[in-house]
Amino acid sequence: MLNEKTSIDSVIAQAEHCHYPHEIILNKKHFQCTDSLRLLANRRLVVKARDNDGNQVVIKYFASNKKGQKDFKREQQGIALIQKSDVRVPELLDTVKKTATGSALIFDYIPESQAFSLKDRPEKHISMLYELMSRLHSAGMYQDDIHPDNILMNPQGLTLIDLGTVGAFSDDSVASKEDSLDNLAKLVAQFEVEYRPLLLESLPSYFGSRGWVFTASDRVEFEQRLQQAWYTRKKQFLKKCFRDCTMTFYLQRFDWQVAAKREFWQQANIESITDIEKQFAGGKVLKSGNTATVIKTQLAGRDVVIKRYNIKSLWHFLSRCWRSSRAANSWLSANLLEFIGISTAKPLAFIEHRFGPIRRTAYFISEYRAADEMLVSYEDRMPTESETQQIQQIFSQLRQMNIGHGDMKAQNLLVDEQGFIMLIDLDAMREYSNDKKGAIAHFRDKKRFLKNWSNPELEAYFRVMLQRTDRKL
Repeated sequence: MLNEKTSIDSVIAQAEHCHYPHEIILNKKHFQCTDSLRLLANRRLVVKARDNDGNQVVIKYFASNKKGQKDFKREQQGIALIQKSDVRVPELLDTVKKTATGSALIFDYIPESQAFSLKDRPEKHISMLYELMSRLHSAGMYQDDIHPDNILMNPQGLTLIDLGTVGAFSDDSVASKEDSLDNLAKLVAQFEVEYRPLLLESLPSYFGSRGWVFTASDRVEFEQRLQQAWYTRKKQFLKKCFRDCTMTFYLQRFDWQVAAKREFWQQANIESITDIEKQFAGGKVLKSGNTATVIKTQLAGRDVVIKRYNIKSLWHFLSRCWRSSRAANSWLSANLLEFIGISTAKPLAFIEHRFGPIRRTAYFISEYRAADEMLVSYEDRMPTESETQQIQQIFSQLRQMNIGHGDMKAQNLLVDEQGFIMLIDLDAMREYSNDKKGAIAHFRDKKRFLKNWSNPELEAYFRVMLQRTDRKL
């Protein structure tokens, strides 16, 4: 049991290895902590708990260090500020002030809640979302870190959480149109590209709730704000793939470099290049070539695919050792596809064997999913309507984002038993800085894809399908 003398700092520091359930005493009240909800290492921790009466609560711990206490003060300021609006937020039940060893806030738990999503009933949920944002902005407020995970939905409606980034635009009681739309664009940019047309179509409802007339020029201006917000978010996300943070475990030493999904790395028990190389002795070989060896094995209790990028010769080594490895590019590209919403094998880690700045053998680890290469799947059948839509969407989204795959052969598109399609082998994938280069890359990808099909009927079918992707979404 953690008692009144327990340091909140120690609770946060041990959070990654803490066992649930466990008890803690705060302000002479007993709580049984049942789940960890969110952790920002050495800074703050959010847990789900029950009080003595069996009521569910959320406890938000803040470390005693400068950053933790800054977050604590911001959260209190945001709570006080949001009370001036009619936006629904969790009720604050108690405050624990222990600045020397940490602080805590105890909130009422929102029952039957989940993070906001557009997967089910998107039209209704978009309407609810725009109504929430209209209420927030009409009160002259915004949430700087606005994203779906900070909005809970349950049968009673939407609830705004993580109030530490709630602020006021100015002394005015109502936010200006420019400020409001900038904050709204930041939120819309958080959603997958496939939902963007629907979010834009519903934009007049937000304008109407603010008493504004929606015009064609308003849509154009909002799309520009949205594009800028999306690029800013994408840049921030990709930086997280190569630095130590909540999402990523990152380590660079003289002899090796690794970036991995934090949860996976904690369970994988890999401490050196030797550990990862040992996997090739017992793994099932999926591909063996001069440039790469691919195996299926088990790590962290799950089936994974490890792709080792081999050094073919001295000249090959000299041509590659100063450049970012193909494993690092696969890691970056797979995370980018996930960010965009394009299906790929889940990236788990990349590892480079190094000698200072000189790169040697590199490895890319991804989640294994049973599936057949597209050439095999369509040997004796035509694609289903769902599969056709998925293929078309992959090409359309790559085109919209000015991304070229670089080797779009049918072997690099997998089809599983449920007809779910994934894009793999991302070594050569590249994001282009302008539309013209993106269009050229898109044309090459289509040309490579169509080259696969010896069946004239399939080739003609795919040719017609891909013509619809020429125009950007």
